[in-house]
Amino acid sequence: MIRLFLDSEWANDALRELVSLALVSEDGEHVFYAERDPLPSMPSSFVRESVYPLLNRGQAAMTDQAMSHALRSFLEPLGDCEIFADAPLDFSMLNRVWSGCDRSPPAVPYRTRLAREGMLMQRLEHYFEVNPVQAARRHHALVDAVAFRSAWLDEQARKSLS
Repeated sequence: MIRLFLDSEWANDALRELVSLALVSEDGEHVFYAERDPLPSMPSSFVRESVYPLLNRGQAAMTDQAMSHALRSFLEPLGDCEIFADAPLDFSMLNRVWSGCDRSPPAVPYRTRLAREGMLMQRLEHYFEVNPVQAARRHHALVDAVAFRSAWLDEQARKSLS
């Protein structure tokens, strides 16, 4: 079974409109990254000043329908997946993109797992401390998904030594 690490960014806490979504596999071989086009028009000041400037745009910018299609095309060939995230809202965003505008979307080929156990969150912070270039891009969904993957791998290594 493939493990994937998820992060998403959203425009504001009230409306929770998706801005971007990223998935990276445990082995780093499978990567998905997409941004909404058009971007939500009413982002919080934090998102406008700290998230929007980090976005890739270009080929990553997709309509909602294109993003749903791209996500399905990415996940379906992987088969049964387990997707990890550090916040429940990330799963909500993932499910919205998966479902798209379809009245009956395809069955999800993934299970979700909220992962915040052990020293995971401290390892996430450590990742950004020792990777200042990545820390400067924190709140870019793909950067955060890669950091979460790294923290999870470090935590698993620690557990195996115990």
